[in-house]
Amino acid sequence: MMRSAAPLAAALGLSLLLFLLSTAPALGQMGEDLRAGATHQDWQVLCEDTPAGETCFISQAAADDSGEPVMQIMVGRLEGENVMVVYLPLGIDLRPGMLFRVGEDLQREFPFQTCLPNGCRVVAQVDSEMLAAMRAGTTFLIGVRPLESDQVAVIEGSLMGFSAGFREIAE
Repeated sequence: MMRSAAPLAAALGLSLLLFLLSTAPALGQMGEDLRAGATHQDWQVLCEDTPAGETCFISQAAADDSGEPVMQIMVGRLEGENVMVVYLPLGIDLRPGMLFRVGEDLQREFPFQTCLPNGCRVVAQVDSEMLAAMRAGTTFLIGVRPLESDQVAVIEGSLMGFSAGFREIAE
């Protein structure tokens, strides 16, 4: 059974929260306390100092054909738990939530946690089955339904470098 992600979201540091709310993935526009680490193929390590110590995530962003951000995903460990934070733009029907899929065998639905002026956010725990699928996979799909549409919009992301990046931040 999935536990509530609210306590995990509350544990996010201010710089990390600002990063998640940012529509521009460029490092120059992120919080000053956020440091870029190693790049593992399609995943970037991002770290910040918090009162509890250093917190690191691996991150990936996707843009549409015109360069507009359509997805930012971060995966890491908070309070001993694996967590995934996905940021998506406004204009999404929130009622069906977000669909996350890796390969043919792993599919999860997650509710949206909140929407702010820059977009909407999903915070979810990543269990061992989901982590194993992400480590073994090559791509993931995020499905959302745009407002006033019966069609699902699909955003594809890469899992290339996920294992190495996650190993770095989880050690």
